[in-house]
Formats: sequence, C-alpha cells, structure tokens
Amino acid sequence: MNSHQSFQRFAALAAIISFPLALGSIVLSGMALDFNMEASTNPALLLSVGADGASLSRWGMILDMFSYYLPLLPVALFLWRWLRSRNPDWVLFYTSCGLGYILIGAIGAAILAAVHTPLINAYAQASVEQRPVLETVFSAIWNMVYGGMWGILEVLLAGIWFLGIGLLLRGERRLFSIFSIILGISALLGSLGVILGIEAIALLGAIYGLLAPIWALWLGIDLLRKPVQID
Repeated sequence: MNSHQSFQRFAALAAIISFPLALGSIVLSGMALDFNMEASTNPALLLSVGADGASLSRWGMILDMFSYYLPLLPVALFLWRWLRSRNPDWVLFYTSCGLGYILIGAIGAAILAAVHTPLINAYAQASVEQRPVLETVFSAIWNMVYGGMWGILEVLLAGIWFLGIGLLLRGERRLFSIFSIILGISALLGSLGVILGIEAIALLGAIYGLLAPIWALWLGIDLLRKPVQID
C-alpha cells in the first residue's frame, strides 16, 4: 500500500468514525438540557443545569469538535489531492473554504467546552444580584459562537465546500454528489437566513447540522468500497 492509498484509507476511517461521535455529541448536549429546545432561543437556560449538566455539555462540545470538524481535516486534504487535476483553481478555492469551516467550527466548539463548566458553576454559587451579569456574559459568548462563528461564517464556508465537492463529483459518484449539493445549498441558505434575520430560512442550517455526519459516513464507506486510483 503506497502513501496515497494509506492516507485515503485514513481519511475514510476518520470520516466513518466521525458519525458515531457526532451522534454522541448531539445526545450529550441534549441530555445536558433535558432535550429542552427552548435553549436555542434562551441560552441562559444552560446556566441552570448544575454540575452534572455542565459536565455533559462540556463533553458534548468536545465530541462536537472531534466529530463535525477535526476528522474532516484528512478528508478535505484527500479530496483536494484527488480532484485538483480537474480544475486546480476551483478545487483550491473549495478546499480553502472546507479548511476554514473545519478550523472555525473547531475553535467555536473548543471555546464553548472551555467556558461552559466555569460559568455554570459560578452561576450556581452566585447571588441573585450577580446572576444577570453572568447571564449577559454567557449570552454574549453563545451569540458570538452560535450566531457569528457557526451560524454565519462556518455554515457559509461549509456550504461552499459541500456544494463544490458535489459539483465536481457529478460524473462518477452521482448519488453522493446530489446529496452533497443539497447539503451545500441548505447550509448556504441557513447562513443567509441568519444574516438576514429570517428564522424560517435560518432553520435550514439545522438541516445541514443533521445531514453533515451522514455526508461524512457515506463518503468514508464509499472510499473504502471503491478506492480512488491517484497517479
């Protein structure tokens, strides 16, 4: 097995492993809030989850970093190596967007993993007068990550990457390419909805969040079943 084949296998396995980790992240983050969907519009609710909820939330964010983002680093580099001969400039552009998505998303998850536990513990010990200050700080961090880094920039870059990869693969992995194009369009519309403040459109970003792990799993399995021959 040469270096290209071994890296392709590594990228495929990383993509596959990311799927159960993503499910774990969703479950742990939901358990922290007793699956209360109101937290998406009122993040201060997370401050009241206590020590157990803080631990669940922290591990949910760590799994988020190791599922939605970091495992896709080798995937993005492999796709660049595979597809660059077809249209070098566009493939470089799409890959740059993909790497930006991975980096920004992972930084956001790391920030939340770092701040959740201390702020939640401080909130539990704070007086009634002190709590509004902690709520303001927590909401500002939440909006910075969810509303800015993730909701606008990450989803925009991810949409360009997924859409571009889908367009490049239309000729040989048609079903996967259609899925990737749909995923990319939903991400782009979700980002646009956040930018314009249109909640109905912004919710499409949630569809991207649910479909992205399936995209990774599908690609990983496909690469193991039908490895790419790279000269």
